[in-house]
Amino acid sequence: MRAREFITEQMGRLPDTAAKPLQHTYFIPGIKNNDAYHTYRLSVAIARARANNGGYGDDMPEFTSVSAFGQNAIVAGFNDSVETVLDQALAMTDTPGGKHLVGTKPSQEPDFVNDHSIVRPFRGYPR
Repeated sequence: MRAREFITEQMGRLPDTAAKPLQHTYFIPGIKNNDAYHTYRLSVAIARARANNGGYGDDMPEFTSVSAFGQNAIVAGFNDSVETVLDQALAMTDTPGGKHLVGTKPSQEPDFVNDHSIVRPFRGYPR
């Protein structure tokens, strides 16, 4: 027996036996199932819509359809050496678009961040 004899693909509408248990199930033609980013943003929007409908929207920031980084890859380094290595890697892989610095150089904490530890450093045991 050949596969085409017992495997048939139905296009269009589900049969009633399959559709009846799925009463509150929707498909979204604008978002493909292999598009993880837009699926994620839709799930965030669904959660946000419920909050807005519940009257919690007054103190929440404005919602946008894309996040600050979008679908772009993020590379974070601990020092300036990452810049040279990243340039080499982008050239090796023929990656278009280059790189864009997100933060500031050198890294700066906002004024409200406590950058001094309250724990006294341990100088070691006397010898």
